[in-house]
This record gives sequence, structure tokens and C-alpha cells, in this order.
Amino acid sequence: MNNTLQECYKYYVDLREEMDQWLKQSMALDPPGPNGGGEDEANYALAWFPHYLVTGDKTVLKHFEDLKSALAGWVERECLHGYEPEAEAHHGTEPFLLFLPRYIDFVPDDQEARSMLIDAAEHIGNWVEEIPAWYDYDRDNFCGYYIGSRTVHNDASTAYELAEHFRFIHIALAAYRITGEERYLDWSLRYGRKRAERIIAAESPMPLLWDLEGTGLGEAAVEEKKLHGIAAHGTHHLSGDPLAGIENLLASGAIYALGDLYHLSKNTIFRDAAKRIVEPLVESVLDPYHDPAAAAIGYYRRTFQDTTFDQPMRGQLVGMPPTPSHLALIFPQEVRRREHGVGRRADMAYWGEWSDDGSVQPIREPSTAAMTLAYQLSGNPEFATRAFQSASRRLKTARRVLRGGREHADMGGAVCSVAAGHGRNWGHGAVTSCYGTLLLGTCEIQSAVVPMLEVQTEDGEHCLPQNLLSLIRPPMEGYGDVVFYNGGDSTLSFSWRPKTDTEAEPDWEDMHIKSGEVKRISLPEA
Repeated sequence: MNNTLQECYKYYVDLREEMDQWLKQSMALDPPGPNGGGEDEANYALAWFPHYLVTGDKTVLKHFEDLKSALAGWVERECLHGYEPEAEAHHGTEPFLLFLPRYIDFVPDDQEARSMLIDAAEHIGNWVEEIPAWYDYDRDNFCGYYIGSRTVHNDASTAYELAEHFRFIHIALAAYRITGEERYLDWSLRYGRKRAERIIAAESPMPLLWDLEGTGLGEAAVEEKKLHGIAAHGTHHLSGDPLAGIENLLASGAIYALGDLYHLSKNTIFRDAAKRIVEPLVESVLDPYHDPAAAAIGYYRRTFQDTTFDQPMRGQLVGMPPTPSHLALIFPQEVRRREHGVGRRADMAYWGEWSDDGSVQPIREPSTAAMTLAYQLSGNPEFATRAFQSASRRLKTARRVLRGGREHADMGGAVCSVAAGHGRNWGHGAVTSCYGTLLLGTCEIQSAVVPMLEVQTEDGEHCLPQNLLSLIRPPMEGYGDVVFYNGGDSTLSFSWRPKTDTEAEPDWEDMHIKSGEVKRISLPEA
């Protein structure tokens, strides 16, 4: 095992250094985009959240503060009572959805950031009198797709419930986390139950959207009613894709909202709805572009402690394609969707296996999310090694030729698209799908990036010491573990403890590991 861990350590260090270099590169070369800090601009920085937890680099927080300040300027210029006056559920939510609540978890005393999130969240349950109502409490659904702080306008072509409305649950639960106000939790559970009921009751394949009476609409109905625009069916799906409805739910983080609601209520309806989402994804978990699928399965398995799909997934690991010798980054001339499935976008980057004669074969290597899941299933560090190797190689290639992506974080062809996924991946890319998850057991909880493992250096810094590799398997059915490996030339001393959601924090445990030494420690159930 030591030789494998030595190699794993090497690729982890490569990835850590690439992330450092990208941060410096981006701060120097990526100015505010055309929205002046607003829309989805700050979301391009998602990969640096696990990087900060791993390294403790204060430069990350400085960059985050700059992004937050630019977002605040946009809100002041463009918004009414903290939200766009005219908006739809997809783009209107983006400024408050991913970067902002994660940033607040890192810097909880930033009152400007807290105020931005709360001002946006206050509209969700009609809690501001002078703002038009968004939510219909009689039917427990939103008024439609177009909802802003000044204008709520919906007609026969937009009065529907979409996967995007799950985004308001994320924002409301983030507001509950930072304020403790029960109205945000109560509303989230109420609306979440209704959405869970509809997902469970839906026929297969999963509907692309629902009407306000709760009837699911599939591809034929979307075609007939010409609803391609709001259902993302014209730009992000191909006709006949059985996973199109699931893809919509993944792109708005529905499974993570359901997991949060289950964690807060223990109501199994949220588990059953989440299972409906991941079940069709299991057979394609090794698809090279199914990052959000593999990540969702890993999240489902961990959050709901359900090993139902472990055996079929282990069967797939046997035939996992080998690591390619050389990668090629490819952009077709024509921008369009080409394949069925999740994790894809019309303007996405493709990867291939390069040959010295100039030919390129389509890549077969699975995503880093699949490699991470494979490690969690097997405990074989070769999978973690491959995940770090793939992530570092892809990030290095992307940094060499692509722009950062700050101007449009959802785009498919930027460095951020490689590191943290494009706009249909809910933050799952080559880096984010393995970096924090393998090293610290990070997980999305109420829109915060929460580690399972806390490590403290001899100097009292909360980060992984230089030369230390840690690999985590979250507890499943009573067993989980962390492997520590010292990749340096001298003895490492540090302290560690599992992070729990209880008020009583466990004691720090001192650890001393000699050069090249491996220590495996069992982790308690959360």
C-alpha cells in the first residue's frame, strides 16, 4: 500500500500546487465581467472552497472578499429589495445560490454578505408586504417561472413548476442556517414535501416540468405546448433522452435540497424522492462526463446511509478503463448537444486520448467523481490516486489554454468549467468532485462546504500540514476510516478530530507519523 499512497501523495501535491497557481493566475488576469460582479460571476470560484479547507491559504479569503464586494455593488445597482426586479427562477437565483452562502459559512461575521442573502430569501415565502407574492400557499407551489421583486408575470407558457424552483429551498435553508429563523425551515419543509410527493408519484422517465396542478409533463407535452425554453429542452437536452428530467433536477441541486430536508426532519419522503433521482444514474456511473451523477450517488449513499446500489456499482469497477497516457482538450467547431445523459452542455469541453500521430480517441476514463465513489466503495487507494492525477492534469491543461470563466461561470469552456463543472453540473468538476471529498470528507450541507475531518498543525492552523495525505471513507453501516500518510522526509506532528453536528465537539487527538508511515483509523458514525 505504501507505494500506492506515495504515488497518491505525489498527485495530490500536484493538484494542490495547480490550485495555488490558478488562484494567482486568476487574481491577476480575471477582472469583473460584463455584469460587474453580479449574476453568476462569483460562482466561478467554487473550487477554492475545498482548497481553503485543505491549505488554509488566506489569499483565498481575500479573493472571496473581493468577489463578495463586487456582488454587493451589483445588488445595490441592479436590484430592488435585494433581488432583481424582473427575473426568472433560473438566473434570478444564481447570485445567491452557490458562492454567497458558502462564503458566509467561512466568514460568518460579514454583515454585508449576510444581509444580501437574507434580503433575497425574504421574498420566497411572501414575507415582504410591498413585494408581489411569489408563492401560492393554497396550492403549495410558485406562481410560475417569472418572479422578481417588482414584477411577477406568468401566462399559459410560463405558469409551471420546474426543477429550478428547488433553488429557493437552497436559499431558504441557507438563510435558516445563518439566522435561525424558523419561517425559513417551515417553508422549506412544506414546499419540499410537495415537490418530493410529485417526484415519487411521477411516471418514468422523470417529467421535464410540472403544471400548477401537479401534473408532470414529459417530452411530448413540452413539444406540444412549445415549452422548450423554460424546460431547458432546446439547449441542454437531445430529443428522446430518458434522463432529461433527471438532468434538470441535478442541475438545480434537487438531491442536495432533499438531503438537507431529510437531515432536518428525518422524514423518509425526502429519502424516497432522492432515490428516484439517483436510481436511473447507477448504470452509467462510469460515463466520462457523468460527474454530477457519480457525485449525487455518493451523496445519496452517505446522507441516507443506503447501500442499495453498492453491489451493481462494484460490478462496474471491475471493467474500469485504464488511465490514458496523454490527454487532449477538444472543442468542436459547432456548439450543440451531441449525446444523451447528464453532465453535458452544448458548449462543453471534451477530453480525448492523444496519440503522437496527431489522432485523438474519445476518452473512456471515468470522471473524478466516479473515482472518488470507487474509493469510498472499495478503500483501494489506486482510485484516489487516479482521481488526483486526472484532476491535476486537466486543471493544468485548462490553465494553459482557457480563460478563467469569471465573466460567465456557467459556461462550458473555461478553467472554472473544468475545475468545478459547467452550469449543468451543480459545482461538480474534475477538482471539486475529489479534492475536498477525498482529503477531508467534505459534503454540501445547507449550502456550506462542511468537512468531516478537522486537522490542526503544530502552529494551530486549521489545514492539512505540508507533506500529509489524508484519505477518508465516510462511515457506512457502522464503518468508515481515515488513512494518514506522511509523504515527507521527517516525522509529522499534528492533531485531528472528526467533525460532528453535535454541540459537544470531540477532543483533539495528537498524532505523530514517521516519514513514509501509514496510519488507518476507524471513524465513528456521525
